[in-house]
Amino acid sequence: MGKGIAVLITGTVAMAIAVGVTRRYGWDGEAAMQSFRELSERLGFWAIPLYVLAHTVTLALCLPYAVFFEAGASLLFGFLPAVLCVFSAKILGASLSFWIGRSVTRISSLLPRCLM
Repeated sequence: MGKGIAVLITGTVAMAIAVGVTRRYGWDGEAAMQSFRELSERLGFWAIPLYVLAHTVTLALCLPYAVFFEAGASLLFGFLPAVLCVFSAKILGASLSFWIGRSVTRISSLLPRCLM
């Protein structure tokens, strides 16, 4: 479980750095979409599962960048695949959020008993 959290934190930090770099150096929207299309073509079959994973993580962690995933899905994959991707990411994100909340609640409810 510790390794998964480390990967999640690393991905989130990488995404935040990428956003900071684009703001600082003025990466325009069309160039960004072109690079994402090229990345999607290079990933082939794995583009959609990786998109769903990234969108799920942003939703579960309540990151403000989640809205960009929803807007960019139709531009990358087309309308129907985008609807399916966003729908599945929303379900998985809600499930992951619930799991994280339940785990935090259980851990915090055990702390007073351990300290007594």
